[in-house]
Amino acid sequence: MKSHTVTDKKAAMKKLLTTGIFGIICFCACEKTVEQVYTSPDNIYFDFDNPEEDYERIDSITYSFALYPEKGTDTVYLPVRITGMRKSADRKFRLTVIDSVTTAVAGVHYKAIEPEYIMPADSGKVKVPVILYSSDAALKERSVRIKFRLVSTEDFAVTNYAYDTAKVIFSNRLEQPTWWNVWAGELGAYSRVKHELFIRTSGTTELPAVPSGEVVPMALFFTRTFRSFLSDPFAWVAANPEKGYVLEPAGAGKYNFFSTTNPDLKYPLELNTADNKYYFRDEKGNRIV
Repeated sequence: MKSHTVTDKKAAMKKLLTTGIFGIICFCACEKTVEQVYTSPDNIYFDFDNPEEDYERIDSITYSFALYPEKGTDTVYLPVRITGMRKSADRKFRLTVIDSVTTAVAGVHYKAIEPEYIMPADSGKVKVPVILYSSDAALKERSVRIKFRLVSTEDFAVTNYAYDTAKVIFSNRLEQPTWWNVWAGELGAYSRVKHELFIRTSGTTELPAVPSGEVVPMALFFTRTFRSFLSDPFAWVAANPEKGYVLEPAGAGKYNFFSTTNPDLKYPLELNTADNKYYFRDEKGNRIV
């Protein structure tokens, strides 16, 4: 009976010792895991949304003032996101312009960037405003670009070099869209000035590239609104005061057509005495019909 009791005690002690060792191992493993969670510094990167499949990297914004004729200046936004923990205080980050590949001029084409930007408290993402200007006449002939790079600060490291740059490419010009030829019977020959006037007066910036039965009525509404404008710009201006366009006298038989929100961009309108009609002229000097 005594021998049996001793054996039971030894078994119990062995079980207790095994359990204790196992507990120590688990505790050490947990401590090691906790130490690893917070060792990486907070990082910052450009995070452009990509609606296309396969999530191919996007690093640029393309913009044309020609699509927004009422604007002499506009703002695009660079999305910046953090990796790491959000903090309860504001933090600072910086951008720099990469001069070697930037063709836009600060103060002429865009507002110079700020020395620092703020990641707000309790936030993981912010949009950096880039203010663009359209006043340079050369933007009607060519695009310019600004390339930015994120740089490290005391608050954020920049270690993901695949996501540390972003580009803004912009102009004030249009290119002939594929849909123009589809509707050439309504629109006539293409010119850049005609395209600009179409955007300003038709009620749309584009037409369907495939003239299916369900889209034809709406497309014809837009093209004929435009043709009506070309036929009688004065009637169009009088009928659409909410659009903010005016025809300002510019001499005998001459007017300037422009938006009151962007008066620097004017389209000359001139009387042709041969048929007693007014015509705009395109970039080559041809009458727009």
